[in-house]
Amino acid sequence: MTRIFYYISLSVSSILFTVAAVAQNKPAAVKTDTLHKSIKADTTHKMVVDSAHKVITPIKDSSWYIPGGLRIGVDLSRIVSAIYYPYRKEVTIVADARINSNLYAAVELGYTNTPYKDSNYTYKGNGMFITAGVDYNFLKRQYPTEKNMFYGGIRYGFSHFSYEVPTYKMKSSYWGDQLTGSVPKTNVNAHWVELVVGMKAEVLKNFFMGWNIRERILINNVKTTDFTPLVIPGFGNGSKRSVFDVQYTVSYVIPFYRLKEHAPRVEVKQKKIPKR
Repeated sequence: MTRIFYYISLSVSSILFTVAAVAQNKPAAVKTDTLHKSIKADTTHKMVVDSAHKVITPIKDSSWYIPGGLRIGVDLSRIVSAIYYPYRKEVTIVADARINSNLYAAVELGYTNTPYKDSNYTYKGNGMFITAGVDYNFLKRQYPTEKNMFYGGIRYGFSHFSYEVPTYKMKSSYWGDQLTGSVPKTNVNAHWVELVVGMKAEVLKNFFMGWNIRERILINNVKTTDFTPLVIPGFGNGSKRSVFDVQYTVSYVIPFYRLKEHAPRVEVKQKKIPKR
């Protein structure tokens, strides 16, 4: 309704402007009045009016407020991964904050503990990780306060962790028996880049559910001659340079600020006024 009223008002204004411009160009009917004759002979005003159709006239700017805030949640996929990989115990907190209409700053924090034991060796590892980057929302909003997202993003990941192998057994083909040993505690830093695509939907007021898929690419080498880490916290399998992962998240927005958004400036051409 607002758009219809807007276009009607614009059309009426344009018609009134045209009528007014024509009236200004049309000389008075009194032929004996030399003053009006001189005005008729004056081409200065005609030049302004004739060139008016070439002028781009901006419509009055308008703005409104869009919801911002800090969105905090947890990654539920770690519960599922713990079923398939019982030795991988991980907690991940996800957060993002709106920067402007479509851009969000994103951060993830987590802790991983990886106790593992089989007939060949025992392994202990744990560490913290953090990822930071930005997400861009490609979803066109239906109304200014819509918060749903279809986004793509990029992250930088960093992890500091330690691991050790208290005991291991290795069968010697030469001696025909088993060799035993251990690997002392080792501290490692890992760096990687993530590419992310996902969705977030507001299922209740300020309450969101979402999923995303991501590809992680390791930047530095964490392999050693003694023993390769079983798991890199926040990254995944320590023996691979690239891993694929999926997240399922639940989160809540704390709407403690708003952002001012300006409407795009719409420009219209005035109608060409015929010469008189």
